[in-house]
This record gives sequence, structure tokens and C-alpha cells, in this order.
Amino acid sequence: MRDQETSNRRKLNLGINAIGTVDAILSWEKLEMCFGTSFKFSNETKFEITKELALQQGKLQKLVNEKQSTKIYSFQENARNLIENIENLIANNDGRALSFISNAVKRETNCEIKGFCDALKALSRTENIFEPVRPNDLFRDIIRKIVNILLKENIPLSLHVKSTLNKFMTELDRQLPETIFPISSAKYIEEGRIRILKDYLRGHLRPSS
Repeated sequence: MRDQETSNRRKLNLGINAIGTVDAILSWEKLEMCFGTSFKFSNETKFEITKELALQQGKLQKLVNEKQSTKIYSFQENARNLIENIENLIANNDGRALSFISNAVKRETNCEIKGFCDALKALSRTENIFEPVRPNDLFRDIIRKIVNILLKENIPLSLHVKSTLNKFMTELDRQLPETIFPISSAKYIEEGRIRILKDYLRGHLRPSS
């Protein structure tokens, strides 16, 4: 990036080094080739894309480091599963199982089964406080943000396997692995990626495939 953009970078909380690191990795020539041999990004667009990629890298790293939050999320999932199991017993009118659970809860907590379920539901609804950002949410958000930046350049975008958008996103992920698309063991990765693009970009692009 150019020196005249340094003042804009200082406004970012993630700092100049994070953006500079991503910028040093990116090959803009290869990325621009996805849209044609004569296509060139503006300096502003390059900076905006680099900024979002740097933010994404930070979020993904934070997710890896949030061990405790992951444990809390697993606890919430267990609470939801237990509620679902109890509700299934009620729906199936399994009196014997319900009686066993009710007696155990009453004996150990002095709480009725309804109060126990209410407590579990309260615990399972604390996502905004304890639940970490899910990886798929990060990949969805970075794809949408980059597409919005591309739309400002008035680039015609469409969704099919050989589209320029799919080529661009795939090249970005090749240069910064597992930043645009999650790691995959699928046999046909290209098909999986276009499905991800379609899922994440509903409402952002008009269907053209």
C-alpha cells in the first residue's frame, strides 16, 4: 500500500502491522486477473479488502485462543440437547422415564421438573454473553463484506462455478488459506465453494446461474 494511506490506517484498532502483513502476502496482479487482463483495482478498494482480510485473520486467531468460551458453548449445546430429550419424553407421554427424571431432580435439587427445564433454557439462551463467534459466521461475514466492496467498483458479479467472483474468492483463499473458505476434506472442493458462496450471498446478488 502507498504512504498516503498511512493516516487512514492509524484509525484502525488492529494496527498497521496486521494490514501490512496481509498486504505483503497478497498478489494483486493475480487477483485482478480474475476479472480480466485489463482490470485494475483502485487503491481504496485494495486497502478496504486488505483491511477486512486482516480483521478476519485476527478474528480467526481469537477463535482458536478462546478455549474457555468453547467449553461454555459446549455446555450450552448439552443443555439444549437435554431440554430436547425431556420435551421428546413429554411429547411421547413416557411416564416411566419422566417419573424417574422428576424424582431424581426433586431429590437432588429440591426443584420440580418444570423449574429444572426453565433453568436449562435460561442457560442455553446466553449466546450473546458467552457463546464465541462460530467459524461459519466469520467465513460468511468476510465473503459478504468483500462482495460489498467489489460492488462499489461496479463489477458485474454472478454465481456459477466459472464466474469471476468464484475465481476471485478461490484465489484469495489460495493466497491466504482458510480465510475465505473453511478447511474442507470434500472430494470436489470447487463445487463445495460455489455452494458456500450461494448460501452466504442470498440477498446480496441477483441469481444468475
